[in-house]
Amino acid sequence: MIRSDRTVTRSFRISELSLKALQEEAQTQNISVNTLVNQIILSYTNFDKYAKKFNFIRLSSLALRYILEAIPDEAVIRASYNAGKEVSEPFILAKHGTLNLETVLEYLRSLSIYANLFEYNEVDKDEKKVITLMHTLGGKGSLFIAHFIQPIFERIGINAYFSLSDHAVVIEIKEGP
Repeated sequence: MIRSDRTVTRSFRISELSLKALQEEAQTQNISVNTLVNQIILSYTNFDKYAKKFNFIRLSSLALRYILEAIPDEAVIRASYNAGKEVSEPFILAKHGTLNLETVLEYLRSLSIYANLFEYNEVDKDEKKVITLMHTLGGKGSLFIAHFIQPIFERIGINAYFSLSDHAVVIEIKEGP
């Protein structure tokens, strides 16, 4: 059994240019090179290797915002819902092998941490789970995010209630029967 909290010592050969870039970035972030390299490896193992299988692309949030603003609301809703239906379930199954509330929430956390789509916050309050996804994509970004996520909750039979603003999507899930 592999323990996730245990570290191991390994050595790798990398180019001097790569090492210099890592050292500069670590200094900029005020972290060690070791921490930076570990973050990069975690990003690859937890998200990037799966994202590659689904042809994810890197796009600035500003570019996505401009694209969304140029599209009618109905088209944003339809396109994001269909994309969410076709991408989310296979992505989750490829990574976790099962589809349930826990793996769906882990998927949302991954979209936050590794894809920078939004900032994820989760609170348990009054017998419900409240998930807040904060972003910089504007009102149409909220439409996009909510309708991208909606079909995966439907697929697992969870009644999720969405509230949208220009900078956040709030999802409420009743806990228990």
